[in-house]
Amino acid sequence: MTSPQPAARRGAGEVEPGPQASPPVRAEPRPAGRRRSLRAVRARSASSDVILLAAVTLWALNYSIVKYGVSQFEPLALPVCRFGAAGLVLLAILRLREGSIGVRREDVPRLVVAGFVGITLSQISFVYALTYTTASDNALLGATAPIVTVVVATIVGLERSGRRHWIAVLIGLVGVVLIVAGGPAAALFRSGLLGDALAFGNVLASSISAILIVPLLVRYSVYRILTYEMLIGVVILVPIALPSILAQDFGQVTLGGWLALAYAILATGLITNLLYFTAVGRIGASRAAVYQYVQAFLGVLFAVLLLGEQVTPIQLFGGAIVVASVIISRTARRAVEPRPG
Repeated sequence: MTSPQPAARRGAGEVEPGPQASPPVRAEPRPAGRRRSLRAVRARSASSDVILLAAVTLWALNYSIVKYGVSQFEPLALPVCRFGAAGLVLLAILRLREGSIGVRREDVPRLVVAGFVGITLSQISFVYALTYTTASDNALLGATAPIVTVVVATIVGLERSGRRHWIAVLIGLVGVVLIVAGGPAAALFRSGLLGDALAFGNVLASSISAILIVPLLVRYSVYRILTYEMLIGVVILVPIALPSILAQDFGQVTLGGWLALAYAILATGLITNLLYFTAVGRIGASRAAVYQYVQAFLGVLFAVLLLGEQVTPIQLFGGAIVVASVIISRTARRAVEPRPG
């Protein structure tokens, strides 16, 4: 949205010099230039919306794909293969894109914590959540991510939240209760309840990780941070996942299982992140966040169509309440974001 402004300033400078200038002739390019700039901005914005829609569609499909994948792989063997391969490919892309792969020594501890929380803990929660509950529940509970992130940011002092925001948190909590309690497998101490708790744990871990990397964004690109987060998280995960890796019979994995792993590596490990952050760089994070609502809806839709899962009206109502709470929260937010120094 800033490109029309320089064009307008140049146009005004050309017309103002006075008698030597010919106003009818020299004033003509200015509105045409503005129109061209406006059309370019609109086209760029529209293409960013298409890119974001593609990214969230791939992410939404990931719930069903990984749900199928954990039926073919030992649960923890899957994220090791997925993020290990994706991290190495991202490392090569980072080297080609930015010409270097290093980080400052003083930033390594924060990256280690971010990798542990954002990959190790998050993926343990994610794969076991899909083992014990439905892909639909995971998608619906995933819609709480924006509001959970704001709560965490408020607690650590990165955000300032007023009464309206905390009302939104309570409304969202009601929606979460309806999603969990309204499921067909919901019962105290049943595996479905454990799966929903793990799904929410995945959301919480991802939100904490997002907060942890904020100070690093003033020095590094998102791609550099994401690469290190993946690789460090996998290195920590390998010893934990070793029993699963040793127990995995790769010879019994079907073609569908290998395709699910390939999708998890290429589509959601690489392509979605490249698409998403490209679009965010164009239109900003706030507008991009709206598409998380679409992701939750598509995640449920894919689970119903591809896996034959059942979603109760109470759960759908709970999901709608969660989305409404996020919208209320976003309109009430007053973020305190670090600026590049």
